[in-house]
Formats: sequence, C-alpha cells, structure tokens
Amino acid sequence: MCYKAPVTELPRSVDVAIVGGGFAGMATAWWLAREGVTDVVVLEREPELGRYASGRSAGLGRQLAEDDLVTGLTVTGAAQLREHFSHVWTATGGILTFDTKEIARGYMARANRMGLKAARIKPEAVLKMWPQLAPVNIVAAIKVPSDGLIDIAVLLAGYAEGRRVLLDTAVERIEPEAGGARLWTSRGELAAKVVVDATGAWAGRTTGDPLLASFKRHVYVLEAVAPKKAPFVWHLGEQELYVRAIAGQILFSPCDAAPTGPGDQQPDEAGEAMLRSRLEGSPLANVTINRAWACQRTFSTLPAMKIQQDAERPWLVWVAGLGGHGATASSAVGQVAASYVISALGQS
Repeated sequence: MCYKAPVTELPRSVDVAIVGGGFAGMATAWWLAREGVTDVVVLEREPELGRYASGRSAGLGRQLAEDDLVTGLTVTGAAQLREHFSHVWTATGGILTFDTKEIARGYMARANRMGLKAARIKPEAVLKMWPQLAPVNIVAAIKVPSDGLIDIAVLLAGYAEGRRVLLDTAVERIEPEAGGARLWTSRGELAAKVVVDATGAWAGRTTGDPLLASFKRHVYVLEAVAPKKAPFVWHLGEQELYVRAIAGQILFSPCDAAPTGPGDQQPDEAGEAMLRSRLEGSPLANVTINRAWACQRTFSTLPAMKIQQDAERPWLVWVAGLGGHGATASSAVGQVAASYVISALGQS
C-alpha cells in the first residue's frame, strides 16, 4: 500500500513547509495537526511517500537501542504507535543477542533505566525458535515482549491522511527572507514562516549545510520456511545481523554499512558477499534469494538524532539522522519536532 496524494496547487505562502515525505516529515505533519497547526504543506520530490529510507525499512519495531536518548524515543514512539495506529503493529516480541555478556548487561541496564520490560533468556531458547542461527556466536540474549513488526506503508499512509502533501515537488533552494524563508521548487516559489528539513540523507543540501553520514544496508528475502510466530532476532555482535519472518519466508540482513551518497539503494555484489559470509555453516548457506534491496541509514554528528531548531536560523527545524530507528521512533520524533516548529512560529 502506497499513499499517493492528489495533485494540488503549490500555495504562495504557508506557516510551515516540511521538506521530505518520509517518516520524519510525515510524523511531524501529523503531530502539528494534532496541536492545531494546520497551515502546513509537505513537499516530496518523488511520486510517492517514503521512496527511499522510510519505504525500504524492514519494519522491525525494536525499542532497546544503542543509547538512552534514542531508546527514549523508540520506547515512546512504539507506545504511541500501539495507541494511535494499532492496525500497523503486530505484536511478536523481539530478541537481541550478543557475543559478550558485558554488552548484554549494558543493554539490560538500559532497559531497566528506561522502564522497558525485558528479560534475559538462554541462547538455547533462541536457537530452539531460530535453528537457522546455529552458527551465530550467541553468548547472551534479551527478549523484549512488547517489540513487534510495523506495516510501514500503512503507517506512512496513516500519517499522511488529511495532510496537505505535494508529490513530484522538488525543493531546489531555500533562502532566508523577512518573516521566514523562501523556497524555490519545481512547481514555483513558496514563502514559509518555518521550514522543516526532513530530507534524510539529503538533509542540508538545500540550505548549504554539510550532509549527514549515510550508510548502505542490504536486506534479503530468502526462499526458506520461517518459524511460525517467532520473534525477530537482532544479533548485536561482531558479525551483526537480523532476521524475521515475512509472508512465511525469512527476511535476513547482514547489517552491512558501506558509506554511500544519498539515494543509493541498488543491491550490489558486496552486500550479497556479506550475506553469504553471515550464512556460512547455516542451513541457509545455499538458499535462493527471492528478493533483494538496499536501504540507507543516516546519522547525525550529534550524540543522537538531529531533531532541533537551528541555532542561527530560527526559521529552520531539523528532523534528520534517525539512524535506522525511524519507523519505531517516528511518532515520538514527530512530536518533538512539532514542539520545535511551534516554538519557531512563536518567534516569527
């Protein structure tokens, strides 16, 4: 399911122009509407929403992340999805596995700090559910019962419902002017009191700021029967990988991370080579690949995601660098971003 907005005219001016129709931009628009900010337009250069990173997510509703800041957003975001978009969330539970007990203890401590219900389970219990992971060096494991799977296309459509979205509208340049900024787009010019840069790997391009760091990751659907009703498993070890069931088959990512430029989503030989390396010694070693794609994870140079009002340009709000946690954290990210936008409107 892909949301496709009707073609509408580009307004001459708005209170808020959101550049980018992925999870960051659409969740921000959704929260602004809830807060009563309605003079908002989302500008998306592609013919559909979520064409790049957001729409190519594996849909893992993983809450226990690498640090407290991101985990706070993923835990809050997951709770909000279950409350407001329960139809997009399938409760499966999730399992994180580790090849050192020390790292596992750190993650367990983080779960306790964040009030996230989690429990240590034995590696043998993981392998009983997922025998295909027998070659993986699993020394410790944590189960998060409230983790799940997210229907990303339906979620994007839910955020977009009732919003003013212009597809096929590329933003070519943004410059400050009295009372805000002016945007030059492929449809013409637009004045906005506040601009939200939610363009993912392209964040900063139209404002002349340095681009964020982007990394390519491959995802494969393998011709193999997946365990029924099994939680997804994400191994956070030296050879990182994750696995989940999808339509009765197995979705597998070798969690590769090759530096790349914006929009690079074509599968390549290096990704498949890493896949085969991860599968060596497994029952899946010679399995047929039914589908392959690449997604993109973008990171800020800040300790966590780049969600903030620009210090020198009060008309600019950043919502970027979600680091692969965009689906789970999206609602919480949008809520934080909306608060910055409302603050910026008060200063305009």
